[in-house]
Amino acid sequence: MELLSKKTLTMVLCGGKGERLYPLTRDRAKPSVPFLGAYRIIDFSLSNALNSGLRRIALLTQYKSLSLERHILNGWNIFHAESGDFIISLSAQGRVSDNWYEGTADAVFQNIYTIQHENPEAVLVLSGDHVYNADYRKLLLFFSQTGADALIMTRTIPVGDASRFGVIGVDVERRIVEFMEKPKKPFATPWDPGKSLISMGVYLFKTPVLIKALIKDARNPKSSHDFGRDIIPALIDGHRVFAYTFDDYWEDIGTIDAYWEANMAFLSPSPPVILRDPAWPVRTYKPQYPPTFIAGGDLRSSIVGTGCTFTNCRIVNSIIAPGVRVEAGAEIADSIVFEDVHVRRGARLRKVIADKSSVIAERFEVGFDADKDGRNFKISRSGIRVVPKGWTSE
Repeated sequence: MELLSKKTLTMVLCGGKGERLYPLTRDRAKPSVPFLGAYRIIDFSLSNALNSGLRRIALLTQYKSLSLERHILNGWNIFHAESGDFIISLSAQGRVSDNWYEGTADAVFQNIYTIQHENPEAVLVLSGDHVYNADYRKLLLFFSQTGADALIMTRTIPVGDASRFGVIGVDVERRIVEFMEKPKKPFATPWDPGKSLISMGVYLFKTPVLIKALIKDARNPKSSHDFGRDIIPALIDGHRVFAYTFDDYWEDIGTIDAYWEANMAFLSPSPPVILRDPAWPVRTYKPQYPPTFIAGGDLRSSIVGTGCTFTNCRIVNSIIAPGVRVEAGAEIADSIVFEDVHVRRGARLRKVIADKSSVIAERFEVGFDADKDGRNFKISRSGIRVVPKGWTSE
């Protein structure tokens, strides 16, 4: 599969507004939201591609992309120009349209000249806001073995949970015969009436098939220009479209609650193993901080970044990013604290996401009084408080 990897162009969709993650997406694109203190969400899709031997990668960027662009420049500028390999960002350039990207398929269509210039045999389309480890070489192998024109990466979930996703109907050979976006009554798999196949938002196409489909879709004024709603359903009848099942760890970081739960899973007694395989490293940019200094206190069941200072404080079941300062008597529990946050003496945080460079004043409390917190912060359905970037209570 090494040869096919070299002949594949990877395009990562990074242009969504991420409104359900607001205010974490107030100043940054969704793929550049920090994860586990040390990473950005985009790092997982990029690491999967790099570890799978994919070396031609284009990020389709749009809203509030500065943070993402800076992260890619600092942490992912790894190829020599003469190698022919690259990780580049492609914003809406007005080459085939005067509009911004108007859907996942339109984002790829507006870069159709890049596809034609690179002349790949296949195009792999990824989402930049999923956390998982996947060897795309297995996807390419299945693609080759089935003679597929297009392939969708899928996973199996209970029927009752499938209505939030694009649901896929397949025959016994896993050829796709039906696709419906967020159906009220999801259909089951042929082999288990209690399970459904859902789309992971990962698509692999033969290049000529993709180009023809994109051009046809762009000419349709009634289309929403979305892969799931428009491109895939249009291909099913006349092309060989297959489902590749992936049932390892995968998280779609779509809401504040999903984001908090995905982070907290790594603090459980049986955390996901996706960071523990030396043969499958997750690459990122790591800023130059000094070592963390702990001057007493209680620090348990937590992930802590470099450059932090903890002085006689209590931190339990939390994720602390680099550069955080926590003063004496402060308490942090079940929380996610971003880079360079300052928690002053006696302050208390419980089930909080504190965004970058925010300051929590002495004895200020977040997570204990819903009425008080509601005047200052967004509160998720499950009660997670979000302190915006740069916020100060002083």
